[in-house]
Parts: sequence; structure tokens; C-alpha cells
Amino acid sequence: MIAIDQLGNAIAGGNPDATISARTGYFARVVETPFRPYWKLMEKVINFTFRPIDGSDHCYEAYLADRDEKNEEGSDLMRGLLGIIVISTCIPLSVITRLYALVFPR
Repeated sequence: MIAIDQLGNAIAGGNPDATISARTGYFARVVETPFRPYWKLMEKVINFTFRPIDGSDHCYEAYLADRDEKNEEGSDLMRGLLGIIVISTCIPLSVITRLYALVFPR
């Protein structure tokens, strides 16, 4: 799963050794960027998806676990592509994570 996540990040102009969540956590919470509202939106979508498994701060925790990796913001086109990847994967994944949490509660 991490390799697929890293592939999606690389396709969308990010570091091929970082995950989408770590990249999002970095730009949403750590570095000042004029695109912070975009990154905050992506963070909300991703955090909502993984809340049943990882809690409410998935992206920032992913960044902290991977902070040695260089994160690249990418061009407008690449940020748009990242948004498409995030939305198209997080909608079905949010259903799966919630079902998983029902079957295997903590």
C-alpha cells in the first residue's frame, strides 16, 4: 500500500520516496505556501478517510514519520492531478476504513 501511495505521489510531481499523506501534512502544517488552503483541504479529505484507523491527524503524523524526505509542492497541473488522485481514492477508501473499524474495533 505504501508503494502505491508513493507512486501516486511521484506521478503527481512529488518525491517518489514520500507518501501523499506526508507531503500533504508538510504543506498543510509546516511550511508557508500560498497554496495552503489547497493543502488544508487535501489534509481534511485524507484525515477523514483514515480517521477510523489512524486517528484524526493522519497527514501530520505521516509527515513526522517521514520528515527526512524532501517534499516538493509541484506545479499547478501536478497539484490538480494530486487532487484527482486523492479524491478518487479516498472516497472508496473511506468506506473500506469504516467497515474495517466496524469489523475490527480497537
